[in-house]
Amino acid sequence: MNAKGRQKKMYALVLVGNGKGLAGYGEGKDEETNLAIRKATNRAIRNLQYFERYDDRTVAHDILHKFHATRIELRARQPGFGIRANHVIHEICKCIGIQDISGKVRGSKSPMNVLKATFEAFQQQRMPEDIAKIRGKKISDIQHVYFDSQ
Repeated sequence: MNAKGRQKKMYALVLVGNGKGLAGYGEGKDEETNLAIRKATNRAIRNLQYFERYDDRTVAHDILHKFHATRIELRARQPGFGIRANHVIHEICKCIGIQDISGKVRGSKSPMNVLKATFEAFQQQRMPEDIAKIRGKKISDIQHVYFDSQ
């Protein structure tokens, strides 16, 4: 506040990605909209992370994740299914390069919470190679049982 009244601040939430597993997000605030977007974009580029994709098209397994009041469910789907999920998850998947997934958001649907929950969920997934190594089995045994492509 000042003598003229309330000061305006613009807020921007930006998501960047290359469609090949690399994505990041950033927030920016400023009096001007374009400056807020520029700040958010710079932060998003600085915060890029790599996410593993199963067959370069989906997640390796179904994922349940909770972030504050947001609960998120991500389910792997067969080729050609598409992205059927919350609009925030849809944009994240497009940035990462995931093409076949379904998802559900329960609880808080705040875009920031959904975004952070989705990023954490993608980070916690385990790939078939890791599961095979932990169990002391061959990768073909694990993929055949759990990741049978239809």
